[in-house]
Amino acid sequence: MKTELLHIRRVGLVCLLICVIVLGFFSEMKALTAAEEAKHPLAGKVVFLAGDSRSSTDYTFYGEQLEQKAGVTALVEGASGRTAAYNASDAYFERLAASPHDFSIWLVGGNDDGSPGTVGTFDADSELACGGEPVVAPTDVSRDYDGECFIQAVDHIMRKYMAEFGAMEGPGGLPPVMIFCTDLPQQREGPDTPWSQRENWERKRLAILECCARNGMTCVDLYALCGFDMSVEPWFVPPTDKVNDRGVYYMDGLHPNARGMDVITDLEIQEMMNCSGDGGI
Repeated sequence: MKTELLHIRRVGLVCLLICVIVLGFFSEMKALTAAEEAKHPLAGKVVFLAGDSRSSTDYTFYGEQLEQKAGVTALVEGASGRTAAYNASDAYFERLAASPHDFSIWLVGGNDDGSPGTVGTFDADSELACGGEPVVAPTDVSRDYDGECFIQAVDHIMRKYMAEFGAMEGPGGLPPVMIFCTDLPQQREGPDTPWSQRENWERKRLAILECCARNGMTCVDLYALCGFDMSVEPWFVPPTDKVNDRGVYYMDGLHPNARGMDVITDLEIQEMMNCSGDGGI
């Protein structure tokens, strides 16, 4: 009887020791994982995601991927269904003022169709002007946005942001950095709609590049760098389906899916590291 009790106690002690070792192993692995995450150059930074539905809470993977990949806190503040003109408004800038951040990433233009005559240019010798776009004047950023062309809205956003946040300290103690993205291609309902036409996508891209050069703004040319092949993507047909993923890099021909955002966020993270002086890490 004593022998059996001794055996049982020994087995119990061995089991307890195994449990302690296993728990210790997982605790150590968890600590290592947290330490690895903390090593990312952007860990702890706050990133404001600005724009339309693609940067909104309609889709969770944009903010989630930035947080998982870089250890940042993503403020998902896109205004679903809105144009660049709304992003330039005082009402939208109130969101920025209420949300201290280290970076803001702008993906605007998804609801601007880029039709001829609606984009504009500031330079009479620009490619846009040669293509027939009207030469327009910059807006007054001390007033609420009142422009009429896409390029005026984009330029207003940049100059207003610099005026309001250029000397303001973000959570990390430095002024926040604005990163502007060129708009992505999309296709809505059919090839005859303005949103589906390549020349309109490219017109908006040229306007954003012109504004970035004009204002010395950091730019990520998503249109050129992502290289999404729209011939394999579905056509967006309203109403929006936020659940079913029907494309390769797009949910629906308009909103990038998780695979699309994987490409986009890699480019944005690299640019944020470049801006932080950590581009080589």
